[in-house]
Amino acid sequence: MADQVSIYVPSSSANVGLGYDIWCLGLEQPQLIVDYTKKASPGIEVKVESPFEPPNGRVLGHAGVVALEKFLKEHKINDGAYLFYEDDGYPVGGLGRSGAEAVGAIMAAAVAYGIKLSRNDIIAASARGEPGEHKDNVAASTNGRFNIIVSSTPYTRKPSVDFYDVPDDLGLVIGFSSHKKTGGTEEGRAALSKPVDVGDYVPQTGNISAATAALVTGNTKRFLELVWGDRFHQPRRSAVRFYGNFDDNEFTTLQRDIFEKLGVAWNVSGAGPNMQALYSKADYPDGLLTTEISRVLASWFAERGIEMNLKEMNIAKEGAYDCAKRIYDY
Repeated sequence: MADQVSIYVPSSSANVGLGYDIWCLGLEQPQLIVDYTKKASPGIEVKVESPFEPPNGRVLGHAGVVALEKFLKEHKINDGAYLFYEDDGYPVGGLGRSGAEAVGAIMAAAVAYGIKLSRNDIIAASARGEPGEHKDNVAASTNGRFNIIVSSTPYTRKPSVDFYDVPDDLGLVIGFSSHKKTGGTEEGRAALSKPVDVGDYVPQTGNISAATAALVTGNTKRFLELVWGDRFHQPRRSAVRFYGNFDDNEFTTLQRDIFEKLGVAWNVSGAGPNMQALYSKADYPDGLLTTEISRVLASWFAERGIEMNLKEMNIAKEGAYDCAKRIYDY
């Protein structure tokens, strides 16, 4: 047990093409530093140090407070807490900020009170700070690496998360879009309400199965061939211009061209409008930002009134849970 705990929490990029609400990658940068201090009186006080202003209707630190209040009540802890969040240049939207806030609060509280929890326990408790209790971003912030969400196993009916190291040669670039979504997450999910036709379900299931096998066995080239071929969330949201001034046919054509000409998988990052490029470092040992892809993508989006700023990222090899084990022998 400790009166004060500091936890480092990675950001995340969800969905990763095919894996809507199933896949998520932890990112080394940006990361969130969460300082947790016990407070003898009830109540949670939050301080946030960040250069970024949140979008309308959003309060930085809120997800951590929501998850932590439920956690302390569940464990019959009457203390309050001081939560201090500090980031290293963390964009507010698009990289799982709220999920990282919740994971940092829960992981730090578990360490502070000596409550031994599994990774799945931390993920479940953190997800309670998220709307709809979605587990993809919080899983990646907990574990780093590549995460697969199982919403309900056939036998236990309980959720669980599997996670894997990614191949060393898998590179990632995040494209930060200037497009501003008007309807937020709810509008994005509304675009997905139509049932999936078996003509899409079967190919999608085959692609996601083979892509998973490729990733966990280190076959980066095969993974890149498959991961951009989503038939569910990206086309439907593109069709209603959720990501900007282009439709599903334009976006799918862009994805196909980028892969055919450059061997790069271009996907939406999370719910968008930010994007991600996955590539093989064997093909691009100096990264993507010095290559033709920067020019091609900047031009394509600029024609549609969108500024797309690309930033090279590293996939995190550890998450908040690993940080707690390493620093506090959790």
